[in-house]
Amino acid sequence: MRARVNRSIMSYASKRVHKMHLTQEVAKFKVWASRIQEPYRSGEWECDYNEWNALYAAAVAFIESASPETWSSSEVGDVLYAIARDNESEYLVDKVAETPDSLLKLSCIALSSPESDAKWQLADRLGSLRDRVHESEALLLEFAEDKEEYVKRRALLALGNLKSPKTEELAERAWHTGHEYQRIAALWALKAVSSKKLPTYVQKAMEDGREHIVMNAIKVQQA
Repeated sequence: MRARVNRSIMSYASKRVHKMHLTQEVAKFKVWASRIQEPYRSGEWECDYNEWNALYAAAVAFIESASPETWSSSEVGDVLYAIARDNESEYLVDKVAETPDSLLKLSCIALSSPESDAKWQLADRLGSLRDRVHESEALLLEFAEDKEEYVKRRALLALGNLKSPKTEELAERAWHTGHEYQRIAALWALKAVSSKKLPTYVQKAMEDGREHIVMNAIKVQQA
């Protein structure tokens, strides 16, 4: 009994140390980011941060120290903030995705987060979780209702990867938005589930006429 208690205390202490380091590194990034003004705060601006290795080390240590279900709201906020800023290399979301339970739990928590650049990365990884398809699909259907267009788009593509029976319906809905990239995602999602409606939408894409839509319609046919 004493050994179990000691291990529990040590685990708690370790988590506290990792939490402190993560909070410090996130705070340092925020200070740096506050100095970046428009128009420089666009594209891959986060890549210019010189202390990514320290932030990676702190975030990974914390992620590996405990399951997301035990994290406080501030701890969740720090992890999602770090994942969102790491949207070019996607290293941190891959670390989370190494443990399916952590990916599912963090994705569930992230549904109500404002960090859209974390949500689309999580949605994308859920699309590869085929051995937990029912749990992944349920979360992706919620991500597909997100207010951010890109989160919706990545959730649709992930549902296609999972071969979800909801894919066709959501792809048609995406098409009817008229949004260029929603239409492109719809084509690839229909392709992923081998939808019988794909030829119809390829024809619609040709009629749409926008360069990127037509180009993707051709690629879909050739894939």
